[in-house]
Amino acid sequence: MGEAVLDRWGSPVFTDHPRALVPFNEAVEDLVSLSGDPLERVEAALATDSRLILGQVLQAYLELYSTSAAGFERARKVLRELDPWDLAAGERELLHLRAAHAWAGGEWERAVAFLERALLHDPGDLLALKVAQDLHFFLGNPSGLRGVVERVLSTWVPGRPGWGYVQGMYAFGLEENGEYAGAEQQARDALGQNAGDVWAVHALAHVFEMTGDQGRGIAFLTRSADDWSGSYFAVHNWWHRALYHLELGEIDEVLALYDGPIRGTRSNEWLDVVDAASLLWRLRLFGIDVGNRADQLASDVEAILDDPVYVFNDWHAVMVAGLAGRREVVEHLVSVNRRGTAGTNRRSVEEAGLDLLEGFSAFARGDAEGAVDRLADIRPRAHVVGGSHAQRDVIDLTLLAAAAGAGKASLAQVLVDERVAQKPAASAAAERVVVANRRR
Repeated sequence: MGEAVLDRWGSPVFTDHPRALVPFNEAVEDLVSLSGDPLERVEAALATDSRLILGQVLQAYLELYSTSAAGFERARKVLRELDPWDLAAGERELLHLRAAHAWAGGEWERAVAFLERALLHDPGDLLALKVAQDLHFFLGNPSGLRGVVERVLSTWVPGRPGWGYVQGMYAFGLEENGEYAGAEQQARDALGQNAGDVWAVHALAHVFEMTGDQGRGIAFLTRSADDWSGSYFAVHNWWHRALYHLELGEIDEVLALYDGPIRGTRSNEWLDVVDAASLLWRLRLFGIDVGNRADQLASDVEAILDDPVYVFNDWHAVMVAGLAGRREVVEHLVSVNRRGTAGTNRRSVEEAGLDLLEGFSAFARGDAEGAVDRLADIRPRAHVVGGSHAQRDVIDLTLLAAAAGAGKASLAQVLVDERVAQKPAASAAAERVVVANRRR
């Protein structure tokens, strides 16, 4: 079983070879800071200590982050190969192992519960905190995003290693709960500790998006780009900048970002694909011809389609396949989600996911009435498919476009009024969507 050695943040890790803690710590920090190559680091830790349970669990977590069927199978393989004699290690190892098994088995909420229990056991467990908040994000649970950090804040005092990362996590939790001033302050505190804290950059980008402060958002992401553009999360921050330009009607800037940092390298990671798909769909809502970009992205998406694991991904696949006119792909995605899901994903599909798939499918084939029917009542429960408020805002935009396309002028006006009441700066962009889609 080895001995308990404290990790960089003061939590115990059982290992036969304490030297393995060096790359293990680096792997955790890479994950928390969204930088480097955490999988490479954890493999180095396991090369030093092949029985490092938390190393193997972290390896499984990193595969699960892919939100793909292939990644889930790789994670299950890692977990199956754990030596059962090693399972007598510490409480931390046991709770993380249970969380990983639950997530790999499709029970995402159960995984969160084990991680929340791990944080009760040790509020300083930075790995548990990071994975738990990310799972709340995947589940579209804003109160969980904030609460999981809030409950351990008193442990993370200024000056403690990792304090800045926790402020960045808290900033995002506050932002997703509409507490924008507090979120901005926490994000800036985090960036004062580490300008390369990409999650804190991301939290502040969300604040500017939700408050309609596009000018400050563009300036901030432009000024800070050198600090985060090497991150494996960088595409998402470029996507946020593209949204600011789209809202301002600066279409050339949006297309330059799409063709450059967003899709200049044709990544096959869902993390990157969903941003590209969402941006092309939004451009279509604004009446912009995206040329052959949709067809090229659809080919990339088809190459990674697999058994349904996370309806959020399949919803974005419907967007891009619909834009490219690949009706058979759209129909396949709707069909497999109607009958081939399990666990948390099945519940998400039943509650909102299927309506989203069918509503976006209807809009893509020109059935504005059908899109309104599917999307008009879904918004209060759409969060169950996961993602952030900014990502799910495409639902409201699509409903607005569908209402205009179906000739439902009164509904379109109500939706515009609602949008402007929430974000006054959105008026011009909302009107552009109405004009671009209005029934001729």
